[in-house]
Parts: sequence; C-alpha cells; structure tokens
Amino acid sequence: MSQGLYTAVSGIRANQTRLNVISNNIANVNTLGFKGSLANFATVFASTISGGTPPNGVLGGTNPLQMGNGALVSEIASNWSQGGTQFTGRNTDLMINGDGFFAVERIDVNNPLNTDYFLTRAGNFTLDSSGNLVTTSGNRLRGTSQLSGTATATLGRINVPRSFLITKEYDANSNVQNVLYSPIGTTQAQITADHTAAHGAPPGGNTLQTLEVQLVSFSIGTDGAISAKYSNGDIITVRTNAATAAAAVAAGDPSLTRREIIHLPYEGNTFPSGNVTAADNAYGGTVAQNAARMVFDGGVSPANANAMEGMQMQIQTASVTNPAGMLYDGNNNFLLGANAGQAQFGVSGTGSRGSINAGALESSNVDLSGEFTNMIISQRGLEAASKVIRSQSEVMQTIIQMV
Repeated sequence: MSQGLYTAVSGIRANQTRLNVISNNIANVNTLGFKGSLANFATVFASTISGGTPPNGVLGGTNPLQMGNGALVSEIASNWSQGGTQFTGRNTDLMINGDGFFAVERIDVNNPLNTDYFLTRAGNFTLDSSGNLVTTSGNRLRGTSQLSGTATATLGRINVPRSFLITKEYDANSNVQNVLYSPIGTTQAQITADHTAAHGAPPGGNTLQTLEVQLVSFSIGTDGAISAKYSNGDIITVRTNAATAAAAVAAGDPSLTRREIIHLPYEGNTFPSGNVTAADNAYGGTVAQNAARMVFDGGVSPANANAMEGMQMQIQTASVTNPAGMLYDGNNNFLLGANAGQAQFGVSGTGSRGSINAGALESSNVDLSGEFTNMIISQRGLEAASKVIRSQSEVMQTIIQMV
C-alpha cells in the first residue's frame, strides 16, 4: 500500500524540479545570451513480480509482470539555439552569429578545471579608462596581438590605446625627418634618449616636438579585428598576414594563417599589399618607413619606447567540443565542465566559431509560449500526483477504520 505513496511522491519531485527549471527560464527571458534548459524524465527501476516464461511444448510463453516505481529527472538539457538580435548601435556591443563564445579573464581561480578564463555569449562590453574591453563585472575581453609565421597564439586582453605620444624630428626647414611613438607618461628625457637610440642625436638645427593624440573612434569587424582612428589621423588596424595565408593554402592547413597589426601614420599613404620589412617594422622609423609599420612584434624597441607594446587588437573567440557539458557560473559566464571537452581559440568565422556582429546583442533564446505550455503540463502532473497521494491516504484511512 505504501509503495503507491512513494511512487506518487517521485512524480511530485520530478514535476517540481521541472517547474523550477521553467521558472529559471522565464526569469531569464531578458538575460543577454541566456540559453534555456529543459528537464527530461526517466522511469525509476521497476519491481519485477514475474520475469515471464518462454513457450514450451505444453504451454505458451508468459510476459513479465513489472510494477513501476515512479519517475525521476534524467537530465536538465541546455538549448544552444541562437537567440534573437537586439540592435543597439554601440560599437562595444558584440554578438556572435552562430557557435562560439567570447573569452574573458577570470577574477577568481578556485576552479581547477579552468583557472584563467570564463566563456560567455553576452557581449555587452564597455571600454574602460585603460582601453580594455570589459564586461559589466569588470572581466576583460581576451584577444591576441600580432602573430607571424607559425607562432603559437598568446592570449592577452583586448587593449585599444586611448592615447599615446608622437615625437617628430623637424629639420631647419620644418620637414619631418623621423617619428617616435611613446606611451602616455613617458618623460621628455626618456623620449629624447629613445630617439637618440633609434636615430642618433638630432643634428644641429633639428628639433623634437611631442604631441599627445587621442582615440577618436574604433570599429570591430565580423572576424573580431579592431580598427582604431586617432585625433591626428593615424589608423591602427588588423589584417591577415599575406605570407602565412599563402603558406596555409600550400600546406592545406588553415590554422597556419596568422594576423598582424598594422599602423598607418598620418604621414603615410596606403597600407602595403605585401609584408612589412624589418626596417619598416622599427619602433621609430623614418617618415618613409612609417608609411606602414607593423607594431607589437617584440622587436627592436627599447623598454617603454613603443606606445603599442602589449596592444591586443584581435578578438579571440572559442569553440567548445561539447557545450552541453559546460557549467553556469553566474554573471552570464560559463566554465568548462568535466564533459565539456576542450576550448579551441581562434579568429571568429573559422573552426566552428561564428562571426561577430558589432552594434548588436544576443537576447535570450527562451520561448515564452513554449515555457507556459510546459508549465501547465508540469503543474497538471504535480496536481495529479498529489491526488494519487490523497487517494492512497483515504484508502489507508478506510482500512484503519475497518480494523
């Protein structure tokens, strides 16, 4: 008699869990990048009264007699379908079209499965005072600097310099001879020393003039490449390295393709179609060399002499082997769970990583009409299980009164 009570209770528990999942989905209907979940049921093991018998020469076979023992929640599955698009017009709002995740730095390192980054689909970033793209919690968006050859991608934080110093050497006729780039805060004495190290002491009659330039605007492409424009007309952008692209085609291995950061000073004209030479890549080249110079290659610049040192202009997105194995960690962040597999980082639009849409955000993929339907079904299931308990109680009460 009591077995019926326990069976009904299992139904109440299962339907209550499903209602909890539905409640969470509805609560997050307006949460950016949220992925809804669905609780699925399975039967509890059955009590076997008779295992059945096979046919023989005298009697036919009999089927087994089994009595079920209720229901349980077998899984809470995430729905990884694409959410809707919310157009905002802000260039720091990013949305991934397709699969993939943004990677942001972790503040805590307590989880041994993943100690240095979170993954997220929420792209509501802002630019802080240091030029870092950050989440609403202050987690910094990750990316890479310029790469060359077969160098391994080194993840850092996206950093767009808000300002830097440009020092120009003028001759007696006010013609620019050399240009030097320095980060904000560099003293004039250090600027002079760096200039001398790169070009020698200015000849008699030549003068050095330092100008501070400010970030005017920047844009983010579908591949996560950032282009920034400054108050003096300088442009910094990211492009595919032509040599590595050709090598990738020849080898049939797209992973060999590398990106490079290109700086087009105001004195220059257009970006070169080929690779930048070693002379062009000098941290403080001549005006001709500065027509197009590749920055942040860990090259020849003295300490603190390159304003672009450490700059990260290429957003890296990640694909995950099994997204269903990921763990929610709050604040729209995910962690790699034990069954999530590996996270593979790369340029958006490659390797199962969707393209980036700037000026838009991904909304929750929760379907309210479907959630309300599931809520009614679960509510009725819970009510039916409650009535079974009531019926079992009445039967037991009747038996007790008969005794």
